[in-house]
Amino acid sequence: MLMMHDRETPVWDIITRIFHWSLVLAFCTSQLTAEEWDIAHEYAGYIILGLVAFRIIWGFVGPQNARLKEFVKSPTTIITHLINMLTGRHTAGAGHNPAGGAMVVVLLAWLALTGLTGWLGIILSGGIAELFEEFHEILGEFSLLLIAIHIAGVFVMSLLERQNLAKSMVDGKKHLKAEPLKR
Repeated sequence: MLMMHDRETPVWDIITRIFHWSLVLAFCTSQLTAEEWDIAHEYAGYIILGLVAFRIIWGFVGPQNARLKEFVKSPTTIITHLINMLTGRHTAGAGHNPAGGAMVVVLLAWLALTGLTGWLGIILSGGIAELFEEFHEILGEFSLLLIAIHIAGVFVMSLLERQNLAKSMVDGKKHLKAEPLKR
């Protein structure tokens, strides 16, 4: 007789989880203090830039599921994944799925660009500084849309996989289908 059991699998290491929630906190701080409390906004931006730099380094030296090569996939792989989701052929796996991995790359690059334009708006002067400040504001506002898409993706995948993926970024574990067991 063959039996299938879900298994709780460690997926996200503590460093990746601390990074994630620190980035959430820094981003929320930067949004809430924009145009209201410049020094807090600037420091939150520096923290975001530092966190993004750290995450890129961690993407090369961290554990397997934190590695960039594990979740940076080709456009064909991402499209195939999305088609499989729509046709009910998606199966949960450890780490990011191809669409989630793509979103991580987009968010990290977007936040780095947002932070860089904010910094350039501070250190430069005159019309070029104003140009960078305007671009920084546009990037910051659009990042809200990207984060909303990220959260919606987590919600949709949680429903499809019948598990709380946000919780897995707290406790580091996902429920995965185990291989059939012989009894």
